[in-house]
Amino acid sequence: MTTATGNFAELLWPGIREIWGNTYNDYKSLYTQIYETVKSDRAFDKYQGVTGLPLAGVKDQGDSVPYVDPFQGFQKEMVNQTFALGSQVTREMYEDDQYNYINGLPKMLARSARQTEETIAWNVINNAFNANFTGADGSILLVATHPLVGGGTYSNLLATAADLTQTSFEVMIQQIMDAVDDQQLKINLTPKTLCVPTAISIRAEKILTSDMVTGSNDNDKNVIRGKCSLVVSPWLTDTDAWFVVTDCPNGLIWQNRRAISFDRDQHFDTETLKFKMSWRSQCSWVDPRARFGTPGA
Repeated sequence: MTTATGNFAELLWPGIREIWGNTYNDYKSLYTQIYETVKSDRAFDKYQGVTGLPLAGVKDQGDSVPYVDPFQGFQKEMVNQTFALGSQVTREMYEDDQYNYINGLPKMLARSARQTEETIAWNVINNAFNANFTGADGSILLVATHPLVGGGTYSNLLATAADLTQTSFEVMIQQIMDAVDDQQLKINLTPKTLCVPTAISIRAEKILTSDMVTGSNDNDKNVIRGKCSLVVSPWLTDTDAWFVVTDCPNGLIWQNRRAISFDRDQHFDTETLKFKMSWRSQCSWVDPRARFGTPGA
């Protein structure tokens, strides 16, 4: 579709006091606060899991030392995708525009790119309970039965689904502190960021910043005050689901193949002006221990 003078006739005449609807205040980048951003230099990248070694056992006198092998773990392949959007206008529309609206198209494209990045990134979280979106281990992002390479399972799902409260958040933190690796050795996993939708943002802020325990008549000190940073995302679609990002490496990955670029050109015969932007990237998760959560009660 090409924007011509007939589409924007009002922009051809003087008398309009203000052009509105195409620019608003936008959120600062949110997904970069929970994703690990990496640079890619190929069509796809693979992330290969490996295990450490299990616990040692008692060796009786004269017996041989038991030897064990580490395991090759799960593999995640991330294929970079191309995202693009453009707009085109006739030369006449560009020349006759009285309000410089057409010259604002690159800025509008940039805004679209930013919103697209946020939407893509947060949809990974929105699909955390969706059976159609599985990770390297064959499980969805949040589940009680992630397989361990060395045998057994672990959970990054709150044992009993619950809305965000002081108590449920404390239970979540305890569950994170009990995390194990693929050989069931304890790991020092730390909660970093509480992610919530706008619907429960005020409650989340109270829990993280109040000096005393919220929702209690007792004068107890709030020991989880400042335990995590807070990210409130309007792109989270479930109004009572909440999530905790941990410091687990190779967790949520945003992979950049090519940065956002903007171009403009003019078609020789039609003299149509074209504006476009594109980039290449991919995002997903590798190690599910980077994310704990619950769909809410």
